[in-house]
Amino acid sequence: MAAVTPNDEFGMERVRRFAADERGGISLEATLALPFFLAFVLALVCLIRLTVADLALHHAVSETVKQMAANAYPVQLLAEEARKAYEQSPVGGQVDGWLGHIRVARDKLVQGEQWVDDYKAFIPDALVQWVEWERQKREQAEKLGRDEYDAFVKERIDPYVRSAFKLAVVHYSDSSVLKEDRLAVVEATVPSFTDPERRFVGIEAEYAVKLPIPFVNKTVTLRKKAYERIWTGA
Repeated sequence: MAAVTPNDEFGMERVRRFAADERGGISLEATLALPFFLAFVLALVCLIRLTVADLALHHAVSETVKQMAANAYPVQLLAEEARKAYEQSPVGGQVDGWLGHIRVARDKLVQGEQWVDDYKAFIPDALVQWVEWERQKREQAEKLGRDEYDAFVKERIDPYVRSAFKLAVVHYSDSSVLKEDRLAVVEATVPSFTDPERRFVGIEAEYAVKLPIPFVNKTVTLRKKAYERIWTGA
């Protein structure tokens, strides 16, 4: 068996040192690359979450507006009746009568006592509220000046309108994606049944998305709007 010379021992030592240096180099590279990899993963997760929420918000707002526009025809018929009887009765009393007819027709439909041909039974809740808001606005318009009337609508009517529209948006939204407490309707456009130029229903909604970034409380607000011309049979 050949003896190991000092030169051979020196060569083996160099090989061992080279292998150790290689392992140390790989560990250092992994340590440097890991933060960038994690940042990329977080950015990808944030992008996916924002995209999913954006699509869900767009669908909810668009679908709500479409359904409101499609169901506006019964309210148009109700408005026609209102116009004919408006000069013969106080505003408040007349509107109370319309709402009473709606409730009676709905009771028949819900209880299933008989087939209901009356269109009033099929008016959605949100559209019925429009009639109530219009009554309040008209009553106040007869009592207040222009500036006071505008302030009344802004402070008393608009919050109820946005609240009702929010419930409609929540109804047509994906509850697994959009959470009600993070959703807000910032603007609602109620159509006019007397002015042909204002027969549009519109919603502008916001949704707050909390990004999954550690140690950072970062929230991105998404905003979507949709408008649709109401269908009134003409």
